[in-house]
Amino acid sequence: MEIVLATLADCANTSNDGKLNLMGLFDTIYAATVPVTHPSMQLVLRIRAEPAEIDRQHELEIRCMDADGGELFKVKGGFSVRAAPGRAATFNHVVGINQLTFEKFGGHTFSVFINRDLKQTLELELAKAEAPAQPAAD
Repeated sequence: MEIVLATLADCANTSNDGKLNLMGLFDTIYAATVPVTHPSMQLVLRIRAEPAEIDRQHELEIRCMDADGGELFKVKGGFSVRAAPGRAATFNHVVGINQLTFEKFGGHTFSVFINRDLKQTLELELAKAEAPAQPAAD
């Protein structure tokens, strides 16, 4: 299996005809203070499976870690891929992540494993938002 696209987005879905729709791609979140809870994001994966990987069960695991190795969350699930015999298949997988709380500023990673093999790592920076400039006093 190969991950041909991995990104974070504000919104993502797959249409009835298989098209991947993305809006608001990002790799940085700005916050004035921590802890901060991000209301909603989508982890978007486009995965290619070779003919030998079709019609069998696979394991997907996603881990989110902070820069110090602290785990924010881990999720596991299973999937199988359907395709015509002898043909590779590409499919979309959108994981909704709601109410994720970040305890500290800095780098965070989303590691994506398929069948216990690390396939992709996405970087997300939680950056301190600059305070707006104050008007000069008269």
